[in-house]
Amino acid sequence: MSASSLLRGPLIGTCLASLLYGITCLQAFFYFQTYVDDRRGLKLTVALLLTLETIHVALSIWVIDSYLVDNYTNPYALQSATWLTTATFSVGFVIDLVVYFYFTWRIWMFTSKLWILIFMILVALARTVLSIVACILSVFSSTWVSYLERDKILILTGNTLFIIGDTFSASIMAWHLNKNRDQTLRTNLLVNRLLVFAVATGGITVLVDIVALALTLAQPLSLAFTGAILVQTRLYANSLLASLNLRNANKRAYEDAIHTGIVELPMTSIAFAPNSAETARNEVASSVGKESWHTASGNA
Repeated sequence: MSASSLLRGPLIGTCLASLLYGITCLQAFFYFQTYVDDRRGLKLTVALLLTLETIHVALSIWVIDSYLVDNYTNPYALQSATWLTTATFSVGFVIDLVVYFYFTWRIWMFTSKLWILIFMILVALARTVLSIVACILSVFSSTWVSYLERDKILILTGNTLFIIGDTFSASIMAWHLNKNRDQTLRTNLLVNRLLVFAVATGGITVLVDIVALALTLAQPLSLAFTGAILVQTRLYANSLLASLNLRNANKRAYEDAIHTGIVELPMTSIAFAPNSAETARNEVASSVGKESWHTASGNA
């Protein structure tokens, strides 16, 4: 197996992921500057995510440097995995798990459906464990080719679970938002904004999931699919940060619509649970400015 067929995917993925890391840092900076009054748990989540992202991008660059610079004249070193590659992708899967748990929590707060919570947790744990196990097994294979031939089913199963998890989370959020829409109103601006965000971010991550699966099937003895996985990890992190940073924009849109009389938003459509109209009104007024549970896009 040639070096180009093995390492072109990781190289392209690392370059694109590094570009997206810059956006991650910008979003994290904006978050800490803008939402200084957020609860400590959210701040710690963002700090943990940024730390893991920094470690992940550093390891990704280290892997490429090790293969293409240190072993430039040693083609045999390119033919097998190392613990460095295992650590790189394992950190990425941990990032995916953190983000998916965050959105699971947001969806749970929005829907209050226990079966949704249990299903999403099981999918998240299953795909993360399978993916990390696949990473570890690569080190114990003599070559990349033997690893890809032997553990193909494990890799495909992990890819499929990512598609199922991301599709489900985005779809369930979009369905609940649409279900709570009041068709008798002229416009439902806030719900529309949340619905667009859920579908857009969920659609992007699912698309990258499908690309990774397609590359795995189309090039079974190549590492091309790992490029999509590297980009996928960065998209997950940015979707979480975007959901937090969009809260002020959603709040302004809601307040402008109310003040100008353009929109009459049903107070019960985005409440946590059935309440009186007055209680629901108070919850919406506070939620659009503080906790962005309603911005959960269902990404992982």
